[in-house]
Amino acid sequence: MSQLTHRGPSLSSGRGHPRSLSLTSGWLLGGAVAAGLGLGVCAVVVLLLWTVSPYPDSDADGALHLAADLWLLAHGVQLVRHETLSGIPAPVGVTPLMLTVVPVWLLWRATREGLESRPVAGYGYGAVAVAGWVSGGYLLVTAAAVAYASGGPIEAEPAGTSWRLPLFVVVVTGLCAAFYAQRRSVAHAWAQLSSRLSEAPRERVSGVMRQMTRERVIVAVQAGGAATVVLCGGGAFLLSAALVWDVRTVCRTFPQLTESFSGQFAVLLLVVALLPNAVLWATSYGLGPGFTLGGDSVVSPVVSTGSPHLPPFPLLSVVPDEGSGGVVACCLVAVVPALGGLMCGWWVGRSRVAVGRAEAAVGHRGGHPAGWRAVLVTVPLAAVLCGGLLALLAAVAGGPLGSAGLAHMGPTWWQTGGAACGWMTAVGLPTALGVRWWVRSSARRAAAAAARAAEAAAKGAAGLGPDAAWHTDAARRVRWAAMRAASGGLMASFAPADPTEHGFVQRINRAALVLDVDVDVDGEADVNVGADANADGGVHAEAPAHPDGERHPETDVNADEGASAEGDADEDSEDAPGSGAPPSADGPVEAPSADGPVVAPAAADVPRGDAHGNLTAKPAPGRPPGGPGKA
Repeated sequence: MSQLTHRGPSLSSGRGHPRSLSLTSGWLLGGAVAAGLGLGVCAVVVLLLWTVSPYPDSDADGALHLAADLWLLAHGVQLVRHETLSGIPAPVGVTPLMLTVVPVWLLWRATREGLESRPVAGYGYGAVAVAGWVSGGYLLVTAAAVAYASGGPIEAEPAGTSWRLPLFVVVVTGLCAAFYAQRRSVAHAWAQLSSRLSEAPRERVSGVMRQMTRERVIVAVQAGGAATVVLCGGGAFLLSAALVWDVRTVCRTFPQLTESFSGQFAVLLLVVALLPNAVLWATSYGLGPGFTLGGDSVVSPVVSTGSPHLPPFPLLSVVPDEGSGGVVACCLVAVVPALGGLMCGWWVGRSRVAVGRAEAAVGHRGGHPAGWRAVLVTVPLAAVLCGGLLALLAAVAGGPLGSAGLAHMGPTWWQTGGAACGWMTAVGLPTALGVRWWVRSSARRAAAAAARAAEAAAKGAAGLGPDAAWHTDAARRVRWAAMRAASGGLMASFAPADPTEHGFVQRINRAALVLDVDVDVDGEADVNVGADANADGGVHAEAPAHPDGERHPETDVNADEGASAEGDADEDSEDAPGSGAPPSADGPVEAPSADGPVVAPAAADVPRGDAHGNLTAKPAPGRPPGGPGKA
């Protein structure tokens, strides 16, 4: 079909300019092909079921008539069934919305390809002209189908078909043309329409349009569409829950209608075609008004009255019984419109229309001067759009299935639309205001935190801020071990609690702290801080050089592998630190670090006082006396 619309037969007028007949005929042929494809799909399905049916009640011509009737019914045309028990013709006006998807998609595709062929061919036709040519080709085929289906047991109603079918085609092609047309053309058309009004109506329209700016309208359309999707999703959930709950009853209805496999398969296809209608009925049920099954019957979550005797059809077998639904059922069903209102309010409250500019939200507590006014305008506009869309869907989802009590089945369009608009306004407006306040408060808190972090970073770079390495867990443990070593054994041999076990301390990659301890014979101790605490918990403490030039061995303490002493001590001895022997009364005392224990010097190596009050260093086994203590 795209090749036909893009490359029609090239005709010339003799002056070097191609005629417009090739392009317009391609658009006309594209619409006719779209109608033929839709009619062919229905014919193939019906003929297949007629072929496999063991007891067909008509010939191939009757099957083709039925296919044409179903195709016309998919366009919203009302059919009339003449063969009834009472002899009175019964109307059939419930449109299977699943079948409607096929002609809508084919019409949309034909119009889009026609619009795309304009710049390729170089003609100056507008979008309205393309939609008109495609609609004309489509209506030619539908007129032939109406003429073929007339005179059978089921035929299209002439009065309703004369305006329903053209309206359906024009609306679909017009929406496609408006969607793919440039924004300037739409704005220009609106300006021309408003210029033709008189002065008083023009001022009123201008006042309304000043409140409904472009951004507000866009946000309202998005919020209304999102709320509609949520409401329909809630209706689908209610329908699925009802079908699963009464699945045995649903399965028993198929053998009651027909015993043949082909007949049950045809019933299953009819159920699939009516699923969108059932979803919209369930959506109206969740909103509150419910739906009717003919006569004065009402099926709603509050009360169900006057339910007639229903035929054994799968979708009708899950209709609630007559009586009150109860408080619990009403509360559960009310979740559906509440979710729709929350979606509408959340969408509007977080939009730029409500929040305003980021710098305005951070700099001023009042925010954008028209922010809350925009919410008061946008949420009702979105509610009206949602209610109007659901009213339209409810109108096409129901219809007559007979005369008298069956003259109308399904939801009432104005009740469904009004309930949706009320729910969206009542729930969406406070939700939008609350979301707007939360978004702006979060923005202010984030800006304040970023300002404090920048100020702290600036002070740290200037050397005015606190030293983070001093407060690390590794540095604190080194200081504790140094004080205990310098106390001469007077401090208790226990380690401080490990804050990492409670999750209060986070280690820093590197902290520098060096410890030097000098013990004089006069009893004075000189403690200098400066050891290296690595990120893995290792601590390295180096003793200062002796005045005679002799340097004592170094001690390398690693928190991951325990403590090891390098020097004269034997690594294989039991008293050597890190050998794995249990500590004795005079053995090493472990001070756990961030990742493992840190072994402090043994009690025998700690400087002790003599009888005269002087501090002396007791040498370790195998180490010559003299020299300062070593930590």
